[in-house]
Amino acid sequence: MAFGTKTKTPQTYSYIAKNDSGTVVRGDLKAISEDSALQQLDRKGLDPISVSLVKESLWEKDVTFFERVPAQAIYTFTRQLSVMLKAGVPLVDALDSMKGESTNPGLNKALTQVISDVSGGQPLSSAMGKHPKLFNSMFVNIVRAGESSGVLDDVLLQLADFINHDLRLKMGIKQAIRYPAIVVGITIFVGIYAVTFILPRFSSLFSQTNIALPLPTRILLGMDQFIQSYFYHIIVVIALILFALYRYIKTDNGRFRFDKILFFSPIFGPINQKMSLSRFCHVFETLDRSGVPILQALDIAGKTVGNTFIQGRLGKVKGDVEIGRKVARSLTDHTKDIFPPHVLKMINVGEESGALDDMLKEIAIMTDVETEDHVKRLTATIEPVITVFMGIMILTLSLSIFLPIWDMYEALANR
Repeated sequence: MAFGTKTKTPQTYSYIAKNDSGTVVRGDLKAISEDSALQQLDRKGLDPISVSLVKESLWEKDVTFFERVPAQAIYTFTRQLSVMLKAGVPLVDALDSMKGESTNPGLNKALTQVISDVSGGQPLSSAMGKHPKLFNSMFVNIVRAGESSGVLDDVLLQLADFINHDLRLKMGIKQAIRYPAIVVGITIFVGIYAVTFILPRFSSLFSQTNIALPLPTRILLGMDQFIQSYFYHIIVVIALILFALYRYIKTDNGRFRFDKILFFSPIFGPINQKMSLSRFCHVFETLDRSGVPILQALDIAGKTVGNTFIQGRLGKVKGDVEIGRKVARSLTDHTKDIFPPHVLKMINVGEESGALDDMLKEIAIMTDVETEDHVKRLTATIEPVITVFMGIMILTLSLSIFLPIWDMYEALANR
């Protein structure tokens, strides 16, 4: 099947037919046309009496707003489907088996429609393309390439390996930053609780004395009075700011600026750069090795890097390649401030030697190792900073409470 070919959306047909024993049977099936429905009945050994199109009601439409399918479920489905196809199991039977084994309702619902579409004569890639929340453009195009080249089982295995790699990389980063995030969150919560609930209990006691309150106590009491006086105003202002930022980031310009700032930020910027490079190399290598045309592979790889700033640069690379320029040269012209020089040189060597896929794979593996090392170093740097921050906060709270008490005891002792 050609990449640009469009297929009709299958519809539901209700039929009345006779089987071999002459018994009248009724049922529904999915087909792209009435002729396709008649052909399906013929393959089933049924003699059709009537076939009519069923209009889909609003309640039968695919509503998946609250249904979430984790990437782990997609990985398991992809690998198991690859194994079953390699073992010689027919595609529809393999899909039906996957639906029976999956415990995710969203995935089961999508697989039910995919099985119906494939049974109706549609290619697997077209059936999966109707569920972009589960199977993105990269997934669909790789499956389409496997169908056209007759190696769907091998392509699905490569795809499963990529999904698994992406999951492990994200999980490693989440685990690395989880502890610092929890500690910072608890520290901030305890600080706010102490300022708004604990310290005010001592303020009435301090006000009854004539001693001068130390600076830490005056600062925290001032913060408490400000929060108490303008609590609802603060909440409203914070909510409005967050909502405005959220809406702005949802725009194309806002998302571009946010991604650009994140990409060049001093702390998380290097991690974002390496993750984007790794994803680009992995996706580009998988697509190119699967037989996807170079322009389409560049387009999909650019859209899956997770950063619109880099995506815009890679779009320019695609434009250059489209007019006949080499990939390495175009990447050097448009991404020299994004990708490291040694990476661009390796891509150039791979393209000149005809081993671009292998070189991209090596770059991706090398970048993954660098990303993990950078995250570990960042975590090792953040932990002592957090410890110092917690110490300063605890010391400030302690001094603001105990210094006035010590001054009170001294005043009483001098009387």
